[in-house]
Amino acid sequence: MFDLTKNVTLEPTLQKRYTVLRALLHFVFLIAMFFILYRILFPIVPLNFSMNTPNSNKNTLVSPRLNQTGGFPVEKSISSNETLIFNANPIGQFSKANIAFTLEKNSNDIENTSVKISKSYQAFFFPIGKPADFKDGTLLTTPTGEYYIVSDGLLRKFSSTNIILDLGYPKSAFVEVSQDDLKLNKTGDEIANAENYPNDTLFVIDDNFYRLKNQQLFPFVSARAFLTQFDMTSTVVKEKDFLSRYPVSETYLGFADGTLVSSAESVFILSEEKSYPIENDVTFLAMGFDWNDVIAVTSNEIGMYKKQKQFTRNSSHPNGTIFFDQETNNHFIIKDEKKRPMNSSVLVKTYAKQKPIIASAAQAAKESTCTLKKKMLSSNTYQCDVPLEDLALLIGNDYQISATFSKNAKVNTIDTTFSTPMTFHSLRNSLSTIKNKLKNR
Repeated sequence: MFDLTKNVTLEPTLQKRYTVLRALLHFVFLIAMFFILYRILFPIVPLNFSMNTPNSNKNTLVSPRLNQTGGFPVEKSISSNETLIFNANPIGQFSKANIAFTLEKNSNDIENTSVKISKSYQAFFFPIGKPADFKDGTLLTTPTGEYYIVSDGLLRKFSSTNIILDLGYPKSAFVEVSQDDLKLNKTGDEIANAENYPNDTLFVIDDNFYRLKNQQLFPFVSARAFLTQFDMTSTVVKEKDFLSRYPVSETYLGFADGTLVSSAESVFILSEEKSYPIENDVTFLAMGFDWNDVIAVTSNEIGMYKKQKQFTRNSSHPNGTIFFDQETNNHFIIKDEKKRPMNSSVLVKTYAKQKPIIASAAQAAKESTCTLKKKMLSSNTYQCDVPLEDLALLIGNDYQISATFSKNAKVNTIDTTFSTPMTFHSLRNSLSTIKNKLKNR
């Protein structure tokens, strides 16, 4: 061993003390090293939420809410037979979670309350909304030769094929649908003349793309942005002098909601004119995204979006995100915290320009449970351990936890600790996770 003191002679008592202290230092170092290694291979993740400071950045559990109103409990109060729901998003595979509620003094006893936990994506837990419809600008046709455009959310029929030809719509751009598909949108007025174009007609002029809205042409920021929403064939081709017919807006149109893009060294998810920088590669993969879907964009393209705070594992997927239930083959699109079914394969094709996120409603319905007991040496804390072995490998990064109290209660804090036992199975999973992280980086 390298020893800077080999030429220094100590008295026998000091030499003995020095040897003992050096051995003790090595022992402490080894213990610390093994402790750090243990925490890496068998992680323990504590998460909490203070109901007294719901807007604090220190809260690491997500969105405590009541199932009946969807809102935060007023004055921290949960009524009897009302369900308190919250979410937790630890990164890793865990076999157990300890869930604890600390109540205000003199609050009712909540012992024997059942706590349920399930796993999926936070947005995939959203309630089912009304079925999705065809988006504005979509061109549709039926086997019987009827032609339509979706304009201002309404299905508008062209009264004759001649009008389509006179206006310059390419017949090949009309997507064939069934009569049932047509019912997804409400019906609007027929288009009976070739003098004016309906709203949401798409144009290409000198390789620039435009959308007509309220007698104005709104330019797309780039061809890349246009192609995340529509096919090239869906445009009416015009010469440059057409720009004198309609004024061109100074407002640019961007990418489809839910699009993943990269700029400089950051990756963003875009939605409703906002850009959300994704926290890191671990979050990117945990949220079910695919690196092959990321589109490299210019500073001008990303500059039209208002930058938001980081998209973390505690965030829910934004509007425009599409999920695919791998067991039922159903698609859903996220809109305003609702999961809207896409009840037509043709409808899906008109939206999905990148791969949907794989999910499973059947897996999301699986639950593990435990029963609250009063914590020892505490008068107002109730806790239980819920096993996660049956949930750990399910699709998704989000644990949704719920508890229905039989009596009125006022909750001060919620604490949830996810842990992994020291077993060979856990060791193998941890090593596999580390290997995948290194590959992704």
